[in-house]
Amino acid sequence: MPNDAYSAAIKEAYASAPTDLVIIDTLEISHPDLPGQSIWLTKSLVDYTLTLEDGVTNQLFSATAFEFKLPAAGENGLQELSIVIDNVDRRISEFMDTVKNSREPVKLVYRPYLSTDLTAPQMDPPLSLNITDIKADVFKVTARATFADLLNKKHPLQMYTRARFPSLGGS
Repeated sequence: MPNDAYSAAIKEAYASAPTDLVIIDTLEISHPDLPGQSIWLTKSLVDYTLTLEDGVTNQLFSATAFEFKLPAAGENGLQELSIVIDNVDRRISEFMDTVKNSREPVKLVYRPYLSTDLTAPQMDPPLSLNITDIKADVFKVTARATFADLLNKKHPLQMYTRARFPSLGGS
């Protein structure tokens, strides 16, 4: 993850850990088959209405218990975020049940905010990942999320056939 995506203010907060400043971690869970039905979470005891990176849209993030570990490069070249979300209200597990048969991945967006500046996330652009593995029980939802899986993509992305590219054929 590029270090320059963080704002100077949040870099200072991470480095000095002032007692009067709180880093507000947020997650957005969405799926293209369910437009407008994203789940907005904040790792907090209270809900927050925060401004998204467009500088205009205000969004209510619901207080939810979750833990995560930001990605570090793995031995296989993939970067994975591990996350555990409280499943008390069953919102996450019901959302995942709805989209489990879709071919499109579930998207996870991480945005950190500072308690002194709720007008924009302190990471530009926010960290956007695809959920690749998810398990749910009555207490928690556990998931792994990665950047786009470039290692397993077909190359080239287009198949060069005679039907699409007639000049490939003989004379």
